Parts: sequence; C-alpha cells; structure tokens
Amino acid sequence: MSWTRKEFIGPVPPPPCFTPKFSETCTKKRASNNGHGTDDALTVTRILEAADIPCCMVGICALIFYGAARVRHDWEICVPPHLLDKVVALLKSDPHSATYHVAEPWDTWSSSLLHTWHRFKHHETNFSFVLVPDRDVHIVCEPPNFTRSLRGLPYPRLDVFIQSCLDSGDELQLCDVIDGTDLLEEWGEKNLELDGTNDVEWANEATRRSDE
Repeated sequence: MSWTRKEFIGPVPPPPCFTPKFSETCTKKRASNNGHGTDDALTVTRILEAADIPCCMVGICALIFYGAARVRHDWEICVPPHLLDKVVALLKSDPHSATYHVAEPWDTWSSSLLHTWHRFKHHETNFSFVLVPDRDVHIVCEPPNFTRSLRGLPYPRLDVFIQSCLDSGDELQLCDVIDGTDLLEEWGEKNLELDGTNDVEWANEATRRSDE
C-alpha cells in the first residue's frame, strides 16, 4: 500500500520487543481468562479510571485486539506521562498494594525503552503489566482517542494506532496491524495523515530517554 510507509529520516526509534524470562511466568497460578489475564487487566484500568487517570492498551495488546498473531507476556497500559507518578503511588498504596507489587523490568538491550517503564506483578498469579508513558508510543492518551473491547478494555482507535506506527516509523507493528485488519488502501487515504516524514524530534527524544 502506498500509505503504509512515510519517508523515514533521522535515527531509528528504540525497538519495542523483548525476550521474557519464562521462569517468571511458570511458577504461579495462571492469570484470569485461562491465563490470558483479560479480566485482570480490566481491573487495573478500572482502578485508574476511578482515579480520573485515562489509560489504554498499547503495543502487543493493541496488535492482538486488531487481529495480529502475537504472543503477549506483559499487558502494556498506556498513561499520560504527567500522571505516571500518581499511577505508581496509587498502585503501591492500600488496598491495591495487597494485590500488586513492583517488579523488576525485563532485561533489554540498551537502546530499548522497556527498562524505563514501571512494571507490576500480581501477588498470587502470573499476571503482570507495565506502565507505558504515551509519549513513548506516540499516542495522546485521552478518551476521545479510545475505543472499547466487548469486555470494556480501552484501546487506541484504529486510526490513532496506525497513525502512531506511521509517525514513529514502527514498520513491524504497522505491517502486523494491517495484516490483522485487512485494511484497504482507500481507508488509509481517508483516515490517516500521510504527508511528511516520520517524527524525527520524537525519535531523538525517545533515543535520549533510552540512554538515561
């Protein structure tokens, strides 16, 4: 498709994928929904929304929602950066501290942002999630940009998600979501901003944060 790629200039953004420590995921009870953790994730989003913190599922979670064949290890919950400290404090306070605890981030290469994200695990099951600042995935985390699954989980709208892939130069996610949704070229021309190049300023800032 002609709209699946913007002209890419500047640095390559940090890679989003990771290799899990499988020993972590096999020693506890399975998460809800036969290990998928859908209801567990919904519980977390409801905790945040009750505190007036907008959130949505991003990364592999969003790809799966839109039909891509991916394997999820952590649920990736996107929040506004200025509310990140509030989210962490909320989850570490009573009564939520009785359910979740801070976990070590995944081991990643130095160019990834994964080591900068707060990671939480359930005390009794293998459910785990990371808090992703919306700037790291080039999405504005606010309700008008969300859609809901049948169970009520918030996700980026399809046009918002694909636009983020285009602007951040994430061709792997872009190809996966297009394959999963069978989009036509006409849809992209109607719903996406296709002028210009990838967001060089964003890529530079993401690279700087990954080095901190």
